[in-house]
Formats: sequence, C-alpha cells, structure tokens
Amino acid sequence: MKSDFKAVKAVQIIFGAIILSCCIFGGIYGIGINGLTLFFNNSRYIYDHELPYVQEFQQYVSQNNIAASDISECDEWMDYHCVLFCIIEKDGEAVYSKLNVDKFIVSAKNMYDSRKIAKYQLPVNFADGEANVYIYAGYTEKYFLGVIILGIVISILSGAYVIYRCVNNIIKDYKVNIGKAHEQERKARDEKDQLMRNMAHDLRTPLTGLMTYIDILKLQNKSNESINKNLDILTSKVNELRDLSNLLLDFSIASSDENIHLDEPSFVEYAIGDYLSEMHTIISRNGFCVNIDGIYWEKVKVSVNGSLLSRIFSNVTNNICKYADIDEQVVMETVYSKNIFEICISNTVCKEKSLLESTGLGLKNVELLMRRMHGRAIYETKENSFYVKLRFPNTN
Repeated sequence: MKSDFKAVKAVQIIFGAIILSCCIFGGIYGIGINGLTLFFNNSRYIYDHELPYVQEFQQYVSQNNIAASDISECDEWMDYHCVLFCIIEKDGEAVYSKLNVDKFIVSAKNMYDSRKIAKYQLPVNFADGEANVYIYAGYTEKYFLGVIILGIVISILSGAYVIYRCVNNIIKDYKVNIGKAHEQERKARDEKDQLMRNMAHDLRTPLTGLMTYIDILKLQNKSNESINKNLDILTSKVNELRDLSNLLLDFSIASSDENIHLDEPSFVEYAIGDYLSEMHTIISRNGFCVNIDGIYWEKVKVSVNGSLLSRIFSNVTNNICKYADIDEQVVMETVYSKNIFEICISNTVCKEKSLLESTGLGLKNVELLMRRMHGRAIYETKENSFYVKLRFPNTN
C-alpha cells in the first residue's frame, strides 16, 4: 500500500508540475505576444525598419525600369534581400504579392495581414506608374521568438523547481522516517543485547547453586558408585549450560553497537603472548599435545581490546577442547605479512565429534569480536583438519 501511495504521489507531483508549466507558458506567451503586437501597432518601429528596404527597392525599380507587374524581377530582388512578405497595390488592387509562409512564425501573423498593414504601405514609382508597397523582412520575428523561448525556459524551470521542492520534501520525510527506523532498530538491538546479558547473568546464579548441591551430594554419597556416576553426568550437563550462558553473554557483547576502546599499540609479544600462553596451558592440561614451534615474535605492533581478546581465545580454546582429536597435535603459528599479523591455530577434528552438533555460536562470537577490533577471523576445513586464523592489522 505504501509503495502504491508513493507512486500515486509521484504521478500527482509530475502532473501538477506539467499543468503549472503550461499555465506559466500560456501566461507569458499571451502577455508577451499581445504586448509586442500592441507596441508595434502604436510605434514607428515597423516604419523605421521598412523605410530603408523601400528606398533601396525604389532605386532597383528606377535603375532597371521595372513595372509593378514585372513579377520575375520583383521576385529576384525579394529573394536576394530575404523578404518574408511583400505586397504591391495599384489603384486598390494587388498586382504583386509574395509570402514565404515557411519562414513565418504564427505569432507574427499580423505582419502579413492585409487588413492591418495598410498604414505601413509606402509609395514607389514604377515604370507603369505609382503603387503602394509594403515590405516585411522579419523585423519583429526575433522579439516574438524571444517571448516564446523565454516562456519555454521559465515554464520548464518553474516545473523543475516545483518537482525539486516536492521531491526534496519527500526525501526529507524519507530521511526522518529512516532515522526513526534506525533509532528504533538500535533501541531494539540494545534491548535485545541487554536481555541476553541479563539472561546469561541470571542463569549463572541457579547453575552455581546447583553445582553446590551436586558437590554436597557427592560428599554424602562417596561410597555409592551408581549415584556418583549420575552426579557426574549431571555435572557435565550443568557445565554445558554454563558454557552456553557464557556464549550468550559473549554474543550480546560481540553484536553490540557500543563503541569499544582499543588499547595503545604495543608489540604483539606483549599484546597477545599472554593469551596464547594461557591457551597453551589449558589445552595441555586437557591432555592435548601442542606444537608451538611456529610461534615467533617480530617487532610488529597491534592495537587490541584486552577484554574482547580474552573472550576470543576463550571461545577458540573451548572449541578445541570439545571437538579436536586428543590423539593429534594442536598446532599454533604466527604469520607476518606487510600489513597483517596472523595467528593460525589448527587441529584435527575428532571423528566421534562433529562441529555440526554445536550451535556455532562460539565461532560466530570470535568472528564478531575480531571485527569489532578491525580484524578478521577466518575458518577453513581441509580434509580432517580445522584452521582458525585470527588476523590483526598492524599499526607500525
């Protein structure tokens, strides 16, 4: 419905502009043409411009002994001087008439109306006697044409101006509506982020209480192997819920539009080294063999946010511990290029586990968090190996 309304409104604007342009042109044309006609009829303008032509024609007639009825000789002179209209009357009857209709504009029709040109006729002595001559060589054409052109230009500009103002107002309304929509979207996103954070925090309290009760039950049932086995399963599920609440909290932070503060640029060894070291420790503690031969440090600086970086490595670490093959190496490498510092972490995916079983939220969080620090997270799978590449722009 809205698009139909906008289309109708646009058609109305264009149609209104066309009508306005036509009215303006009609007004200018009518006033201009009538004003010029009135001026020419009540001034000596035509007489003053016609007189030199008549005098020159008189010389031509006298020198060549031409009669008023010598049509070919008169035509020759008229064509040479680009005369649009000429009439020769003798004893009240027209003995010669020439009219170049194709060269006339409608607005100048009075200039060849025999009822209105009698007062402009001047006497010429021909070989066969005197006759009254009227010669019109387009003296007024430029003025009538000027009025037409002026009317066209002003009407087009007026119509264009109306369309411009209307379109400009529509664009302003669109901008206001878009601004309101963006503001509503931002508020909704902020509310969603806040809701996810609150949910994540609210989940932690009962989960912590539940873990406490599980520990108490374990102490009370040390000798009961069956109960302890079930309590271990329950502990595992509670830990999964806690991990999901952490992922939910990370996602709310990663997807937020709030501005973040990046630390001052520092060498990669100091900005990222501690996080890699902590990651190495946790993975090793979980029984993985970690190959760090590819890690070396160059004098390259990056700017990061410590809080976001901690969440990034926490997500990558959890992903490895859950889905990597414990019998295969986890390889950590650093890669340097012209403008990029990259950390590449690869592992073999356990055949008994699948990334498809996960929500994918952890890796999505890493991608969003890296983007907030103007970096990139790239994931690649080659055969059974999974690669995580964290790319940071260097600030050297």
